[in-house]
Amino acid sequence: MGSFREWLYPLTLGAVPIFFMISGYFLYSEDERKSAQRAWRSIKKIIPIFLLVTLFYWVLILPNHGNTITTWEQVLHFLIYGQLTTVHLWFLMAMLQALVVFALLFRLQIGRFLWLFIPLIVTPLIGAKYSFLVTGGEIRELYYVFNSVCYAFPFMALGYTMKKHETRLNRAPWSWLLVGSLAFAIAERPLLISMGYGNGDGPFIGSFLFAISLVAWGITHKRAGKGSFFETIGAKYSGCIYYFHIAVATLVGAIINRVGIPSIYEDAGALIVFLGSLILAYFIIQVQDRLNIHILS
Repeated sequence: MGSFREWLYPLTLGAVPIFFMISGYFLYSEDERKSAQRAWRSIKKIIPIFLLVTLFYWVLILPNHGNTITTWEQVLHFLIYGQLTTVHLWFLMAMLQALVVFALLFRLQIGRFLWLFIPLIVTPLIGAKYSFLVTGGEIRELYYVFNSVCYAFPFMALGYTMKKHETRLNRAPWSWLLVGSLAFAIAERPLLISMGYGNGDGPFIGSFLFAISLVAWGITHKRAGKGSFFETIGAKYSGCIYYFHIAVATLVGAIINRVGIPSIYEDAGALIVFLGSLILAYFIIQVQDRLNIHILS
């Protein structure tokens, strides 16, 4: 089971890039004014989600930890990285920052230059796991990679460019490329370990190749999975699953430790947390539908 988790881990690191690419894909329009409107609509939608979920986690830790925001440095860190009491909401702040810049570029009618952000894809690799390429063999965190510059800007620009040149994507054998990137993502980690570079945080090259291939495959195979259970989860519940999975994981971990069976969490924790988060997301969406208030989605 442990080996399976180790194989799966690099693939999970492709989830956020996939999210950003899909977001960028749906920004595209031949009329850049429409792209600007879509960007501003997304900004207006994300801000209340970000504030509400951040408030939820802040209140959640108050009983045990009190107010953890005590310095202006922490406030600045929050404004830059979107991390107040939990780190997993960084992607919302990153997306907000990218959307604001993209909206301005669209308004200035220079969205055609968004592709210039794509090379930034290498920055999270060089800044963390592959830092040994520029440090003479030493692995260390050169800079904090989970931010808009390393993720939101390049991957949203890539998704936007994919939509712009969608007809060209059909020329590539994405099914084979997807299989190849999957194999590479699984083999990359053991290979790095064998070379003495197994430590270090951050994404793998294979994580990004797999994410890009999967999105491109989905674009060129639009009917695949249409109307399926997984499409419903992705379209309707994925947001709430991500927002609240840390809270669910905290609760599940506490319950399992209380009953004295921590080995279950080690072996099946990810599945238990996912199912618990899905159930919670279902109830949240149902309540929103009843109240006709659709903030969290």
